[in-house]
Amino acid sequence: MSSMNISPEIEGRLKNLLAHFNVNVAMSHKVAKHLTPLPASEKEALRQEFKLRLKENLLGAAEFRRFTACSARDEKTARQFFRDVYAYAFEDGEEPDVADY
Repeated sequence: MSSMNISPEIEGRLKNLLAHFNVNVAMSHKVAKHLTPLPASEKEALRQEFKLRLKENLLGAAEFRRFTACSARDEKTARQFFRDVYAYAFEDGEEPDVADY
């Protein structure tokens, strides 16, 4: 999942954030609790990296499968899921339900 010149710490934090949506652990409701203790600079770096991956279409059906343990209906739906996760984590959006994708 590596992208550009991301630090290993931010890479790990992004993987951890997305792993909250694995249906086998069902911890998506704890995303805010996961992000709250992060220093503002780390949270911003994480937000920027997530946003960059969305912009460059680096999060799709394969990543959906990897992080949710489910198959998305299609590539477009998988991409929407990650946009919705971003909105949930960083813009006070609705909590996405993996089953909807």
